[in-house]
Amino acid sequence: MLGEVQCPSLTAFFTLFIANKAALANGSTLTSSLSSTLTALVRRSNGLKNARLNISAHYDISNDMFAAFLSPDMTYSCPIWLPKSDPRSSNETLEDAQHRKLQRFIDNAHLKPTDRVLEIGTGWGSFAIQAVQRTGCSVTTITLSAEQKELAEQRIAALNLSHKITVLLTDYRDLPVPADGPYDKIVSIEMLEAVGREFLGVYFGVIDKLLKKEGGVAVFQCITIPEARYEAYARSDDFIRKYIFPGGHLPSIAQLVSSISSGSNNSLIVESIENIGPHYAKALRLWREEFEAKFDAEIKEALWRDHVKGGRDEEAAEVFRRKWEYYFCYSEAGFLSKTLGDVIVTVGREGAVEMMEEVPL
Repeated sequence: MLGEVQCPSLTAFFTLFIANKAALANGSTLTSSLSSTLTALVRRSNGLKNARLNISAHYDISNDMFAAFLSPDMTYSCPIWLPKSDPRSSNETLEDAQHRKLQRFIDNAHLKPTDRVLEIGTGWGSFAIQAVQRTGCSVTTITLSAEQKELAEQRIAALNLSHKITVLLTDYRDLPVPADGPYDKIVSIEMLEAVGREFLGVYFGVIDKLLKKEGGVAVFQCITIPEARYEAYARSDDFIRKYIFPGGHLPSIAQLVSSISSGSNNSLIVESIENIGPHYAKALRLWREEFEAKFDAEIKEALWRDHVKGGRDEEAAEVFRRKWEYYFCYSEAGFLSKTLGDVIVTVGREGAVEMMEEVPL
């Protein structure tokens, strides 16, 4: 970040490191292990106040910055690409792949025109927009990012969907059960990483409260860490949690399943778990390429306009650029080497027969 080290390909460097991490003591020394453990303890709380600050630290940087490197739909999560064997694969756009992932959520949740849907983690509105356009359902979507709420509402209004989509600036823990009863379906796309280890049970307790008891279905997408590395990861700190997603925490699949059961008093049943993690590597590479191509002309100007208010600190801008390059490459290598996962988990109430509608009986 300070420009003291140059590397022609950080992704290749991280991939090489991952392949040799056992021989390199996972890059740790006794001093660094103690330091990261202490730092992790300090950063651990994800209560109501810290959660808002942590989300703002990443998502309130600049809407224009995110728009510069994301696809036009502004979906900031793992897509689903066509397989290489499909002749259409070589010409597929990132937006196509993101739409396919959003459609997976619509299908897994079995969304209907009559459904009242809760989305936890608005992003910039891409899921809510696509869900309403494709099914006619009604969506209440919540975020802790004032910047995201503002742009999401603009995008929704431009498509004349404001009567179908409500965006709320609130924490999931503060959301009451609607006057007309719990939601038919709940969706959350890569928001669970912001919940924190100590609040996973609380989160799924809230899902249990807000999802209707008869036939309710919920679908979540979450980046995961392998079981064998989970405890060491949970006790320590790392680059992503220190510089990119403060308060972030990647659960293991086993921890997710356990938290779903315990948080809901065993009333939510896991229907399916699909790992789409390998699809993330290409998306991260494309984001990085767009970020680097547009940094000087668009992103740097957006940062100065939104944060420095008239000042132009070139040195600070370069540190920011290098930090995000590191973030993209660090993450890409993790998914390229399959040392990170990204799962779509579908759960439902006992007796949710709607989930069987495509099965010939």
